[in-house]
Amino acid sequence: MEGNYSTKKNYRENFYDLNISGNRSIIEEAERLGFAGVSLTYNFDDYNSEISKEYDELKLESNILIRKCLEISCKNPEELKKKVQRSRKKADIIMVRGGDNRINRAACEERNVDILSQPYRNRRDSGMNHVLSRQAAENDVAVEINLSSLLKTNLRYRHRIISQFRHIMDLKRKYGFSVVISSGARSSYDQRNPMDIFALSNCFGMTKNESFEALSTIPKHIIDRNDERDNFVLDGVKTVVEL
Repeated sequence: MEGNYSTKKNYRENFYDLNISGNRSIIEEAERLGFAGVSLTYNFDDYNSEISKEYDELKLESNILIRKCLEISCKNPEELKKKVQRSRKKADIIMVRGGDNRINRAACEERNVDILSQPYRNRRDSGMNHVLSRQAAENDVAVEINLSSLLKTNLRYRHRIISQFRHIMDLKRKYGFSVVISSGARSSYDQRNPMDIFALSNCFGMTKNESFEALSTIPKHIIDRNDERDNFVLDGVKTVVEL
């Protein structure tokens, strides 16, 4: 999953934002900014047939790649496992709302979780340590750096968010788990073009190649992996269609 920013000639065609609101204007803005695809995030507890119908309409009308993400909020690891099992057939991408130590750890241990969202939420530390980093790497769980955490935080606390982002990147380099950057956009005003995101990510110590990987290579890997899930009847056993 290595990405090399400097060798990408058509880089504007390779970016994905895996956490935006299910809104037509945001999708259109993402296309205008040069994103190849987005994931529309819905709360697991609020998701229903009406929302599912709205998603299908947005997907049909869009000119870029659209995927569905269900964000799971839970109080304990047992609830997390149950909701993940119930989400797998409904969602293209499963995201767990982080922050609590037990939830962060349970998400990193669960292979069916795609993204641990903001493990630093409402914390003074990053929410990640060497144990969780190893588990995330082993189970291919990506850790989300959500730019809305930084841009919508009171100026007095932004230094703490930047420090948390830096710590996540230090652990990523040491243990090799994946990191994704998302906008967390709930309106078109929350969105940034990829070049601005590259510049912003430099503030918390990411290189251009690391930013490219977090905004392009890793999100594409998550999308492709989940697109292939329906072709596997067992772990590692793929169905073959005879013509």
